[in-house]
Amino acid sequence: MHARAGLGSYSLAAEVCEDHLGQGGAYVEVRATAADGQAVPPGELLGQALRGLGLAEADLPGSDTDRAHTYQRKSAGRRFVLLVKDAVAAEQVEPLVPHAAPDAVVLVTSRRALRRLYPLGFLAVPLDGLPAEEARRLMLTSLGPTAGQLEPGLVGELCDLCDGHPLLIRLVAAHLLGRARAAEPLVARVRRSRAALLELDVAQPVASSLKLAYGGLTDAFRRAYRRISLIPGPGFTPAAAAIACRTDVLGAAELLDELVDACLLSFDEATGRYAFHAVVREHARLRAFDDEDSEVRDTIVADVAEWYLREAVPRDAALSGRWRVGEVFAAVPQPLPSRDDAIEWFDAEWQNLVACVGAAERVERHDVAWQLCVAVFKFLHMHGHTSAWLESHRIGLAAAERAGDPAAIMQLTNQRGAAWIAVGDLEAARADFTASLVAAESAGHVLGKQSNLEWLGKVSARQGDLAQALARYAESERVVDTSGAAIPADQAPRMRALLDLQRARAHQQAGDAPAAHAAVERALTYFGGASGERENRAKCLLVLGDVLADSAPHREAAGLFAADGLRRPEAEAWHRVGRRDADRAALERARALYAELGDRREDDVKADLGGLP
Repeated sequence: MHARAGLGSYSLAAEVCEDHLGQGGAYVEVRATAADGQAVPPGELLGQALRGLGLAEADLPGSDTDRAHTYQRKSAGRRFVLLVKDAVAAEQVEPLVPHAAPDAVVLVTSRRALRRLYPLGFLAVPLDGLPAEEARRLMLTSLGPTAGQLEPGLVGELCDLCDGHPLLIRLVAAHLLGRARAAEPLVARVRRSRAALLELDVAQPVASSLKLAYGGLTDAFRRAYRRISLIPGPGFTPAAAAIACRTDVLGAAELLDELVDACLLSFDEATGRYAFHAVVREHARLRAFDDEDSEVRDTIVADVAEWYLREAVPRDAALSGRWRVGEVFAAVPQPLPSRDDAIEWFDAEWQNLVACVGAAERVERHDVAWQLCVAVFKFLHMHGHTSAWLESHRIGLAAAERAGDPAAIMQLTNQRGAAWIAVGDLEAARADFTASLVAAESAGHVLGKQSNLEWLGKVSARQGDLAQALARYAESERVVDTSGAAIPADQAPRMRALLDLQRARAHQQAGDAPAAHAAVERALTYFGGASGERENRAKCLLVLGDVLADSAPHREAAGLFAADGLRRPEAEAWHRVGRRDADRAALERARALYAELGDRREDDVKADLGGLP
C-alpha cells in the first residue's frame, strides 16, 4: 500500500495493519528522508529493513546488491509490516518489495505520488484534511489546559486557518501552549497573510517541507507553481491556469497534475477544479514575488482577470438579458450558453470573479475591474451574496471613477442600489438610484433612466409609499413608450412586463386584489411564454397564488426557483404552500432550506409546524 499526504505525511500503519500485527507479525519502520531533507540511498534503507527483521549490524552485507539478495531471503515467507516513511522516489522502495512474502504488507508515505509503484500492486491513499469537528477535537487535545483559556470562537478560527491539516494544527497548538494571550495576535497576523504561519519557530517542519518540495521541481513546474498562485480566487480550472502559465489547456493540465503529484495542489474529481492549501499558496506567492519580475506578475494578473471577464459576459447575458454599459458587452459572443449552464459556471466561478475585481484594480486595469462588477451583478443578486456584491461594487466604482467613465459610474451605482435594498438600507438605496438617475439624464441614457425610475418605485413600495411607487412605475413606462429606437425592440416588452410585476406587488400590498391580478396576468403573458426567465415567472406566480388564495402557483414557483438554485425564494414559496394547505411536507421543506441558509425565518416555520394537528 502506498499512502501519501500533502502538508506533512503521517503513518497509517496502526489503523491499517492492527489485525495483521496481532497475528504474530513484525513491524519494521525505515526512514527514507534524512534530517537535512536528502533522500536516503536504497542500500541504507535495505540495511534499516534488515536490522528490523533481526539481522545484526555486524552481519549486514557490504554491497547494495548483496543487501538486496539478503533482504529477499530474510523476508521470504514471513508475516510483517514494513513502513517506508517520507519516500522521495520509487527507486528507494522497489528493492524493499518482498518477492516471496504473501503475508507481508508494505506501506509508503510520501509527499509525491510515486506512480512507478502502482504496477507493483501499491494502492494510492491520498490523505485529505480533517473534517471540521475532528480538526477542532485535535486542536483542543493538542492545546491541553490552554484550550480552556481561549474563547470557543477563537479556537474555531484557529482551526479554519489551519485548513484541517493535522500537522499545522499540532504546530499552532504547540506555539500557543501555556500562552493563550498569543492566540489573538497570531490570528490577526494570519488573517492578513497565511504566510505568517510559516514564520513560527514551531512551523519550521512545514516550511522545510515546502522548500524541499519546491526544490524538487524542474524549472517549468516551479514557474507554473509560482504563476498559478497569482490566479485570484479559491480554486481554478486548467483553462484559467493556461492563461497564467502562457500555455494551452492540455499543457496546463499536465503542469497542474504534476503539482498534484508533488502534493502542492489538490484536485477535486467532482468539479474538475484545482486548489492550493492556503499556506502552500502563500509560499508559492512569496516565490512569485522573489523570482518573477513585477511587470510579469502584473501582466499575468491582468490577463487572468480579463479572461474571466470575457468568459463571464455571455453567461451574464444568458442569465439577465438586460442592457449593459462597457466595451466588452458591445458584442456578446453568440450563441449564448443555456441558462442552466450559465448558472453552473457562475456557481463555480463567482468567488474568482469577485477576487478578480480587486486584483484588476491593484494592477491598474480599471476598465476590467468595473466591467467584472457589471458581469457578476446578476448572479450575486440572484443568490443574495450581498457582502461580496457591496464590496466588489465599492472597488468597481472607485475604478470607474479613476477611469473617468460616467456611464460605468451610472450603472454600478444603480447595481449597488439594488444591493442596499437587499440588505434593507432603503435610504442608501434611494441615494444611489437618485444619483444614477441624475447621471443617466445628464448623459441622455434612456435605459439607465428607465431602470432607475423603476428601482426608485421599488424603494417607495418598500417604504410603504404605494402612490409614489405607482407614480415612479408610470414614469418608467413613459420612458419606454416615448424613447423609440433608443430602447431595443426586444427589451421594451420585457421592461413593461417587469413594471407590471412591480405594479402587481404594489396593488397586492395595498389590498387591491383585482388590480394586482390584472397586472400579474399581463406580466405572465411575457414571462410565461418563450422568455425562458424562470426566476421572473416564479416571482409572478407567487403574487398570483396570493391574490387567488391558491397554492398551485406557489408550488410551481417553488419548482422554478429550485431549477435556478435559488434556495431562499424556494423556501418562501414552500412556506406559503405549507401555510395555505396546512401541508407538513411543504413546511418541512421550507424549514430545511432556511436551516441550510441560517435564515431566522426557520423559527417562523417551526411555529407553523407546531400549530399543525
